[in-house]
Amino acid sequence: MTDISKLTKDEMINYLYVRDVIRGGDNIPDNKINYTDMMMYALPFILVLILILVIYLVHKQYKADDKKST
Repeated sequence: MTDISKLTKDEMINYLYVRDVIRGGDNIPDNKINYTDMMMYALPFILVLILILVIYLVHKQYKADDKKST
């Protein structure tokens, strides 16, 4: 292996790029979605569903109370 300080600028750039690609860290952003992103995207929908359920249950309870009072 040659000493990296003896390389020209272009050779050094190519060497470092190839080294990074081989190691798997070539700093190219992946468009993969991970588990945390999926949960963050799903959270608003889950909260809206819970809100609708709570509103339905409260409305159902008030409706039942109105029938008992009459």
